[in-house]
Amino acid sequence: MSDFGGMEDLLQDFLTESSELLSEVDNKLVELEKRPDDKHLLNDIFRGFHTIKGGAGFLNVDAMVSLCHRTENLFDKLRNGELKLSLENMDVIMAATGEVREMFGALYQGRTPAAAPADLLAALDAVISGQAAASAQAAAPAPVPAPAPAPVAAPVAAPAGAQGPDWQNLYDSLLGNAPAAPPQAAAAPAPVPEVVLAPLAPAVVDVEAHQLMAEPMQSLRPAPATKAPTQASGQQVAAQETTIRIDTVRLDQVLNLSGEIGLTKNRLTTLRSDIMAGKMDSGTLKALDEAISQLDLLVGDLQNAVMKTRMQPIGRLFQKYPRLARDLARQLGKDVELVITGEETELDKTMLEDLNDPLVHLVRNAVDHGVETIEERLAIGKPAKAIVELSATQVGDHILIEITDDGRGMRPDVIRKKAVEKGLIDAETANSLDEKQSLQLIFLPGFSTKDQISSISGRGVGMDVVKTNIMRLNGRIDIQSVVGEGSRFSISLPLTLAILPVLVVRVCEQPFAVPLAMVREIIPIDGKQVQEVSGRATIVVRDEILPVKSLAGLLGWQETQVPNFGVLMQTAEHSFILAVDSFIGRDDVVIKPLQNIRPMGVAGATLSGDGSVVLVLDMEDLLASATADSSSLRTARFTELPSY
Repeated sequence: MSDFGGMEDLLQDFLTESSELLSEVDNKLVELEKRPDDKHLLNDIFRGFHTIKGGAGFLNVDAMVSLCHRTENLFDKLRNGELKLSLENMDVIMAATGEVREMFGALYQGRTPAAAPADLLAALDAVISGQAAASAQAAAPAPVPAPAPAPVAAPVAAPAGAQGPDWQNLYDSLLGNAPAAPPQAAAAPAPVPEVVLAPLAPAVVDVEAHQLMAEPMQSLRPAPATKAPTQASGQQVAAQETTIRIDTVRLDQVLNLSGEIGLTKNRLTTLRSDIMAGKMDSGTLKALDEAISQLDLLVGDLQNAVMKTRMQPIGRLFQKYPRLARDLARQLGKDVELVITGEETELDKTMLEDLNDPLVHLVRNAVDHGVETIEERLAIGKPAKAIVELSATQVGDHILIEITDDGRGMRPDVIRKKAVEKGLIDAETANSLDEKQSLQLIFLPGFSTKDQISSISGRGVGMDVVKTNIMRLNGRIDIQSVVGEGSRFSISLPLTLAILPVLVVRVCEQPFAVPLAMVREIIPIDGKQVQEVSGRATIVVRDEILPVKSLAGLLGWQETQVPNFGVLMQTAEHSFILAVDSFIGRDDVVIKPLQNIRPMGVAGATLSGDGSVVLVLDMEDLLASATADSSSLRTARFTELPSY
């Protein structure tokens, strides 16, 4: 039962506003370390604590009031020049903001927070009274542990010996028809192993993004032993947020469009009555056509306007990371500055929440594994301060997020060697990988280059989850790295998950939709262009040798006809030609999840314009689950194709 009976609404408003305010305070504290004499920053931070204290006092949260009051007094002396800001003093202040965030976590559970630790209060009192910094040293922050990403919902594995999904029966079940046999020429699909992602253990989750450095990492400095602000409560706060702030201008636009649609509906109702009465002259039909066209435009505008109400500045997510980078760098004895750009870029709110854990992992990796220690940087002629950049830009209908560091970079040869040592790939496969493919090996479950397990890294858990979470958002992640210069992780995401642009293709007289983001172009398949390389069919497209994969083969079917078209697809790892019978066209669809069923390679279902059911394919899942034999077209089939 909540300790705040009758005040739940006030509590929710307080937590929503104060959590954002505390994140702003954390960022301003990081800036204050660079400019300790900035009176404007000191006043802003003072007002932040004062505002939080006022709200906590109204709700009778005495523990938070006491802690904020002490911190407020400290900043009052700083801004009046009675105290000087030192690194040790800043550690105490950071520990205080972390404890306030812990108290927010208790409030979100409806509990009255316990009093702040006595050593933290004593350290604050010591700083306020001007005593030696040694009294405050115990409150220096430890690093923020990486939150374990929420376990990915795993598909239900088929029973042993069960065959792959029967696509025709799946369609029939969606339509409510009796089960039907697959296309006549289709062979029974081969058993496809189900990939089940085990949930992460609740222990410390490390992230191994930048472990492959040109030089081995020096031993880490011991962290000051004390209670520290953790990301757990902050993550809990984020998970509880169900509200969204919307600009009234956007709401006005939705209201205006709704009114316009209402007027168009009235016009269509009148025209319907006229037609039912037998009025079928050219003027009536022209008016009907104009009204339908007007309705089409208005619905499209309304759809865009509603989607914009869900869009939020990505800066609300980015504001959490300067503090995280600062605390981790402080523990590791590094000098790191996190530079953020593109905070105004907007993204769907639901995607912002799911993007938090992957970005936390990548930012931590850049600080922990990516950049060198101060001594290492000075020894090789680099500035002592390392720069980690976090940026967001909109590129077409996608968002591009990049995490870049100027550190040691990653060595593809070390990656391949370590992957072989851990049994993740065999030596023959490793020798066939180019540099880009080698870098992608860090996303394999269990991959790590650390020989010793620490509280920060070494368990080989993390980067595989990062990639899985990005793929769940219909995005992709790419890596670029230069030894001695640094690494860049690029994440490409759709603006929203509510509407997905797709290309609708046809195979074995059945329509399927593939994400348009993966489609580069559509080409005719000419038998004379197909060549066999290592037993697999390939086509050369602008000097690029691309494998040909049959969609029918990926589904476990045999082709009922020779494919006429190829869709040039691009995934994070490679490009290929998807052979299909024909294509219907481009469409923007709303994906509906399938109830109580999760076939391999199916993201969901949608309805086409004629009312028929179309399955939306998860190409990454489909490719991962297909066998080599079922995913490649036989070159012999192409000898029957006519020349174009």
